[in-house]
Amino acid sequence: MTSADPLLRVNDLAVEFQTDEGTVHAVNGISYEISAGESLGIVGESGCGKSVSSLAIMGLVPRPAGRVTQGEITFGERDLLKLSTHEMRLVRGQQIAMIFQDPVSSLNPVYPVGRQIEEALRLHLKMSRPDARARAAELLDTVGIPAPEERVKDYPHQLSGGMQQRAMIAMAISCQPDLLIADEPTTALDVTIQAQVIELLAGLRRELGMAVILITHELALVAGFCDRVAVMYAGYIVEYAPVRELFARPQHPYTVGLMKAVPTLIGERTEQLANIPGSPPDLLDLPHGCPYAPRCPFVRDECRVEVPDLRDRGDGHPVRCIVDPTTGDLR
Repeated sequence: MTSADPLLRVNDLAVEFQTDEGTVHAVNGISYEISAGESLGIVGESGCGKSVSSLAIMGLVPRPAGRVTQGEITFGERDLLKLSTHEMRLVRGQQIAMIFQDPVSSLNPVYPVGRQIEEALRLHLKMSRPDARARAAELLDTVGIPAPEERVKDYPHQLSGGMQQRAMIAMAISCQPDLLIADEPTTALDVTIQAQVIELLAGLRRELGMAVILITHELALVAGFCDRVAVMYAGYIVEYAPVRELFARPQHPYTVGLMKAVPTLIGERTEQLANIPGSPPDLLDLPHGCPYAPRCPFVRDECRVEVPDLRDRGDGHPVRCIVDPTTGDLR
């Protein structure tokens, strides 16, 4: 793999879930790539398919209800979807690691956090138990947990929410993976701890040279952390752009709506927030045409006929929309 090749390439990925009510179309043909050392933000409302797409990368889509129905996930030169369970287990944790939304449910409550970090080191790096124990303490120190030699003996319930998240990060980076997926890493944390966690991830990315996929519903988090952003809605990527370009010139009405919902200060007052009308569509019964059409202020008759393509008009800023949100005119 040359330096110009992407580390990870997701191509036309679709994931479905079979339920008693019918088929849930959770991810609908998304494509993106990320290079070594790069940071990609995946943004959207809850239920848009952000987390499911990351579970597909990790080979963790719950079965038999869920299944990948199409697409490729190429990591280096291998299609992860074609690996055996054993081969995927060797990739997971060592080359690709993930920080899950809720550390309380992700950490095993019956084992000390140090032992849980040791397990990954012994499995993937074949460390001895004493060496793994020492390395676990070093990793807790790296992520900013005080008195790490003592904290390795603590159980998850003895740690605060912020420390639990840091312990999860320590576990994720223990084998120095090439790619780290952070799925809503600041959920349920107060604003101060959120900033500390994002700063920690940014520092680790620089220090270790990891690529990072940051999954979040908060645009403010990606602004100072990510190189590029993919905006998802109803299982589709609706806009994909460099982060500065996206914030300077959002091209999809949904992205515009998300940005208007972010509070900003004007002088000494906070600007009035705008609300996106309606609700996201039912993934069991997606509307005909563009899934955002029922909520879009610029909707045209053409929007209700078929789903627009994610089209790049030569500016490196593809968008899945036929209307220019700055003018309301057809593109």
